[in-house]
Amino acid sequence: MYIAFFMARDERGGGGGVTATGDRSARIMMLALLILSLILIWMIVRPFAGALFMAVVLAVTFHPLYQRLSKKLHGHRTTAAAIITICLVLALVLPVVGLGWIAVREAAQSFDYFHQVLAEEGVDGLIRQIPPPIQGWVAQIWGQMPRSDQNAGFIYDLERRGAALIPRLLNGAGQALGQSALMVVALFFMLLDGAMLVKWVNMISPLRQRQMRELFTEFRRVSTTVLLGSVVTAGAQAVVALVGYLIARAPNPYFLALATFFLGLIPILGAGGFSFAIAVFLWLTGHIMPAIFLAIWSVLVVGMVDNILKPIVIRGGMETHGAIVFFALLGGFAAFGPVGLVLGPLSISLLLAVLRIYQRDFAEPDAAAASS
Repeated sequence: MYIAFFMARDERGGGGGVTATGDRSARIMMLALLILSLILIWMIVRPFAGALFMAVVLAVTFHPLYQRLSKKLHGHRTTAAAIITICLVLALVLPVVGLGWIAVREAAQSFDYFHQVLAEEGVDGLIRQIPPPIQGWVAQIWGQMPRSDQNAGFIYDLERRGAALIPRLLNGAGQALGQSALMVVALFFMLLDGAMLVKWVNMISPLRQRQMRELFTEFRRVSTTVLLGSVVTAGAQAVVALVGYLIARAPNPYFLALATFFLGLIPILGAGGFSFAIAVFLWLTGHIMPAIFLAIWSVLVVGMVDNILKPIVIRGGMETHGAIVFFALLGGFAAFGPVGLVLGPLSISLLLAVLRIYQRDFAEPDAAAASS
């Protein structure tokens, strides 16, 4: 469009007014096309934006390791990218998928068991399967209900609600598996061709190369720091929780510690919430004193590790106040889900980097020109 415009201007031999008008129209049209293309791209990328973003974060974090491994393999970049991708799948994706599959399987088996008990013994038989600490309370509530509600209609409604829950669990597990697969594929290609992508962004960006390099460096530093802080904190919580599980004699303590580690990567529920749920389970099964100990341990020890250690680790890499980091983590998770654990601190860091670049490269030259 610009080439045709300038050729027409040369043929007219000037035409200042017409040229200015045509140039303005061309710029407006280019801006409209740019906005339209960005909207279309966002609509295309939106269904798997989280997977792509996490792939970018992992690729940036492990790019130095990829370069060293590629050199050791005598320039076989594809092999190096495949090795790192497979290792990350084995270390992160497969355990998470495995835990999710176990949760869905246990939920389906529990539903089948409850359905069988309801069919053979009715609601009274189901109440007898409830742990003793709350069995009498549930039986009392059931006994106080009107007789019209204690019939097959109630059982049918209960089964219907339970049956509707299983497809939602399977759908959520399938979406998580699909997002994980997309992230793995994107990670491989970003490790392989990430340098070319960075060069292309540098070429089309209106910012100077020094400014783009500074923004890329900030992105890498914050991404690496947040991932390291999350993994270190979750590992520390898993170790501390394992001690509590062993003291409280919880069933399968090492499996529970593994689940605590992966849930520790997610705030709000987190490792402390999971270990507290195990304490509630112990209480329901009649282990009163171990349950009380594990509940106190979960709140005062496991939960505090996340609140203290993670902001300290992340603050060391972001050079930002710990309170800001803490609220960036919580706010990012509330706004964007698990991806917000990285996007929240990254947004704060990006804002500070942009303000620093503007103050150094734009505000100071303007002030110097005004004073002269």
